[in-house]
Amino acid sequence: MTSACSDNGAPSASSSRNAHSLPQTLDLTQAAALRGDLTGLLGSGVVLLDAAAVERMSTPCVQVLLAAGLAAEAASQPIRIVNASDAFRTAVADLGLESHFIKWMA
Repeated sequence: MTSACSDNGAPSASSSRNAHSLPQTLDLTQAAALRGDLTGLLGSGVVLLDAAAVERMSTPCVQVLLAAGLAAEAASQPIRIVNASDAFRTAVADLGLESHFIKWMA
């Protein structure tokens, strides 16, 4: 079995093919499903999210992602967000949360 982590425990760049792809729209209607997905991923080891497809993201989903990131950090579990789209980055920036998300984005 190949590892999705580099030697330092962080997800490797080549592991993006094993990433959980985030949907095109992350709005209020998607927040509960996103929370469920992330809860499952947090229990499985490395959390690797591909945000390339995200075209729209509202505050509730940013909050869910923030909570997942903080939970992963508290559990000393690697979390990485790869291929963050402009819409993803803008949603995070609009809420002033770049300082949290920058450490998780590759």
